[in-house]
Amino acid sequence: MSDAYPEYIEEFSIEIADYNPIGPTGRMPLPETIPKRNNGALHPVKVHPERNPHQLYAKYVGELNMEDIPIPVPVSTPVYQKFEENNPEISLCVYEWHNQNKCLNFRYLSERRDMEFKQVNLLVITEEDRSHYCIIKDLHKLVYNHSKHKGRKYLCQYCLHVYSDEKRFNKHKADTKKCLGVNNAPQLPKVPTVEECIKIFNNHKCMQPNPYRIFWDLECLTEQLTPEENAQLTRTEKLQRHRPCGFSYVVVRMDSFGKYEITSHYLYRGPNALEKFVDKLEEELAEIQADLSSPAEIIMEPGDQQQFPCN
Repeated sequence: MSDAYPEYIEEFSIEIADYNPIGPTGRMPLPETIPKRNNGALHPVKVHPERNPHQLYAKYVGELNMEDIPIPVPVSTPVYQKFEENNPEISLCVYEWHNQNKCLNFRYLSERRDMEFKQVNLLVITEEDRSHYCIIKDLHKLVYNHSKHKGRKYLCQYCLHVYSDEKRFNKHKADTKKCLGVNNAPQLPKVPTVEECIKIFNNHKCMQPNPYRIFWDLECLTEQLTPEENAQLTRTEKLQRHRPCGFSYVVVRMDSFGKYEITSHYLYRGPNALEKFVDKLEEELAEIQADLSSPAEIIMEPGDQQQFPCN
């Protein structure tokens, strides 16, 4: 080994680079309003599940045909249709979770209804431009908190109608072609029988005579809403606003003999129709209250004193 050594050092530098391995884009937690369940993997690992080596899932890579489907899978109806086209044995239904109403909403509903298809239900969670899919193993458990009924609930995956009775659920599920889903089918009408087609009011003993009645009609004009006014959290889209433009009412009085008499009426067209309507009703109610608070004197006929003796 030589005894040579440098006389001086012109420059000395140390460069450090952070190691950034390739990994997932980030964790997407489940919505806070979704019921907490024991979630699991599609193919649970039996030995050392905390490790989850990738080679354990290698044999499942070819289980589904993902040809011409982008990865990660976007939230798109044409993509779901392409997936079913590539996998003809699968019937796919994709749901979304509505945080405000704490319930399921449809995202995609398959047209394959027969029992020969393997039913796959997915829950998609979106956050800005990212999305994550969770498999739903039991729809009935997911909607357990939808009502106060603490027994098992049975959910139709096509119309999202919840049944508390298994017998009624099986009757609804027997013919899936009648249930076209919430987006395609109206409610099933129930026509009354010949014996029940006429409704007649018979509880006259429960009626209470009203000395005054007010019949009114409020007219409105429709105005288009701006996008800012239509902004809301619900899925209901408001298109127009009703602005009151006029009103009319009539006050009817009924005496003890069942005779009706019109005591007052009013008609108004112009601005501030709603405020004007409320003010006029308050005036009418004040007059009615004054009339009811001063009852008329009883007029007795000659034979009434003996028929109705009073002390």
